[in-house]
Amino acid sequence: MALALIADGVIEAAQAQLAAAHGGRAGLRERSMLRLLYARARMLSESASTDAAALAACYGYGLARDRLFYSQNTGVALLSVELALRLNGCCLTADDTACFLSLSLAGQGEPGAESFAGWIRGHIAEQARDAA
Repeated sequence: MALALIADGVIEAAQAQLAAAHGGRAGLRERSMLRLLYARARMLSESASTDAAALAACYGYGLARDRLFYSQNTGVALLSVELALRLNGCCLTADDTACFLSLSLAGQGEPGAESFAGWIRGHIAEQARDAA
């Protein structure tokens, strides 16, 4: 079964809201790079060997590393990681400082996308289900 994806337009909308709330310029530097990110996520989601952490890392690492937006790249990367996990029944358990440090390293290309996915695997839990 394919993993749930972040819908087109959601990441852009989140970045605009982050920029409005925390300062900075809203908008993309390069639309084709965002399209490529969505395409990579679609391809990953269709692979039986992809887990929620790998999908979340695809979004987060790509956004942090490629700096697709004029501002709020780290914030939108974290939001995208958390959203991808939640859409797939998981939640991130790391505190804000650990997330910021990991995404800052990802933004510098270290230690790499697969290692970032491994970091996420070490900091996720199954999302609590609401009682009916």
